[in-house]
Amino acid sequence: MSDALIKVSMENTENSVDSKSIKNLELKIIHGSKSMDSGISLDNSYKMDYPEMGLCIIINNKNFHKSTGMASRSGTDVDAANLRETFRNLKYEVRNKNDLTREEIVELMRDVSKEDHSKRSSFVCVLLSHGEEGIIFGTNGPKNNKLFQRGSL
Repeated sequence: MSDALIKVSMENTENSVDSKSIKNLELKIIHGSKSMDSGISLDNSYKMDYPEMGLCIIINNKNFHKSTGMASRSGTDVDAANLRETFRNLKYEVRNKNDLTREEIVELMRDVSKEDHSKRSSFVCVLLSHGEEGIIFGTNGPKNNKLFQRGSL
C-alpha cells in the first residue's frame, strides 16, 4: 500500500464565517509495513486490512425552526464540503444529511447501527449544529448527547 498525501486549502468566503482559514495544510498518511511495525504488539494495534475503510455520516444542520430561536449557521456548508472531501480522500463511504430534526437524527443513528459494518474498519459521525455542553441541537430543538453512548439506540 502506498503513502497518501492530502492537501487541504480553504479560502475565506461569505460562507466560511464559522470556519478558520486553512492555507495549504498537508496531511501525510503513512501505511505501515512489517519493518515499521516490528516493535508494536499486535494486541495493541488497530486492524487496518478491512475491505472498506469505513462509513462517514455528516449531519449538517444549518436551518433551524423558528420556535428554537436559533439562527442559521452560515459557513456550515463549507465545513461539510471540506469534511466530505477529506473523508472521500481517505476512502470512506460518505453520506450527507442536511437539516435533521432531533427525531430524524435518532432514527438515522438507529438505522445505521443496524447495518452490517463487518467489512469496515471504522465508523465516523460528524454532527455540524448548534450545541451546548452535553447537548446537540436538531433543527427543532435540543437532544441530550447520551443518545450517542453505547447501548442507547
